[in-house]
Amino acid sequence: RVWSCGNMSVSTTLIGTSSNLLIAGIAAGSGVGLSMFSFAQVAVPVMLVGWVVLVLLGPRAFRGQQDFVDPAMSWRVEIKVSPTAIGVGRRPANIGLHTTQQFKLLHIRRGKERLSPDELIAADDTLVFEATQMGIAALWGSPRLGLSRTRLYAATVAAGEQGTMADLQADTDVQVIAAQTSKRLRKTQAEPGETIFVTCEDTAELQEHQALALWERATDKAPQPALTGWAMAILAAVIVSASFGLAPVEITAFTGAVLMVATRVLTPRSAARALEWDLLFILAGSVGLGAIVVESGLSDVIADAISSLSAGSLPALVIVIAVATTILTNITTNAAAASILTPVAIALAAQQGVDTITLLALVGTCISFTFINPFSHQSNLMVIGPGGYTMGSFVKFGIPLVAVSLVTVVITTYLLVR
Repeated sequence: RVWSCGNMSVSTTLIGTSSNLLIAGIAAGSGVGLSMFSFAQVAVPVMLVGWVVLVLLGPRAFRGQQDFVDPAMSWRVEIKVSPTAIGVGRRPANIGLHTTQQFKLLHIRRGKERLSPDELIAADDTLVFEATQMGIAALWGSPRLGLSRTRLYAATVAAGEQGTMADLQADTDVQVIAAQTSKRLRKTQAEPGETIFVTCEDTAELQEHQALALWERATDKAPQPALTGWAMAILAAVIVSASFGLAPVEITAFTGAVLMVATRVLTPRSAARALEWDLLFILAGSVGLGAIVVESGLSDVIADAISSLSAGSLPALVIVIAVATTILTNITTNAAAASILTPVAIALAAQQGVDTITLLALVGTCISFTFINPFSHQSNLMVIGPGGYTMGSFVKFGIPLVAVSLVTVVITTYLLVR
């Protein structure tokens, strides 16, 4: 359900998804200006109806999958909760720390007590999990535990080592976070050649540690919730500035990114790594593709074909555009669909005498109906592995959601343009 919620929600604003920005860029070349919430008039009703469908359909479509346990959950993970953690005073199940595809909370250790995983989390509790190797990284990347700003390292126990994990931690800053064992970590034997996950403030500790032969960085530094306030304030400023036209969207967004680095929400290196060059090249190429569609006259040809197919009927025109956009975005990419159909929508608006922005909002909303094909959108690919989904999962859940979304978007658009 997560990928569906995300795809429907991002369609409501200009900066919600890259395809919306692409539509705005192509439309600007034709003299059509789109504001921050130009897409909302069509997207918001679809989003609300879609959420209702998700609430009703989701529990039935994915019944029982939340109890799936990966047989590779052979790692024991022990993480101490900081007194400043946002998870303190809350139940693990309410903050996503109970059971997932990658880890399962076994119990909470409070001093010498062993508590149920359903208990409220208290400061200095130790949460004990069984997890996959990916689950270890996911837990370390959770902001709910208040972890210090340190990295997690995969280390190999040196040959000849005969002590326990407690001995390995003695008189050093190195802390063992995870190992392949069913025992308590401090009582687990450190077997030569075994891989364990450790953390420390300074890598010099790892270099000088005689019990560790090799080590490598496994994750970035643990996220710091204390900086969430700065991040939210900057995001709000970007949205307000773009919404009220205080500055061009591209300048506002770039300024927000710079401020994220200046306030240390992101490091310069993290910001550079966050740039998806493949996506940037795709968007740049799509702008060129949109120009080709216009300059070659292809947009007029497609517009004429759609007009003929709809036989002058406004409801039929809206249906054809919605269905064509949905099919194209599922068999190609949303960027390609946007670059091809944006000029077509502009041409059709001029031919039929309807509002151009509404037709563009129709295209922008339907471009996000990528619920059937897991390969049609990057968010689908992000969840298919951790969620344990298959192609069949997307088809079974996506077809009814796409059908309801199409009916809603057609009715909404027709009421706006008639």
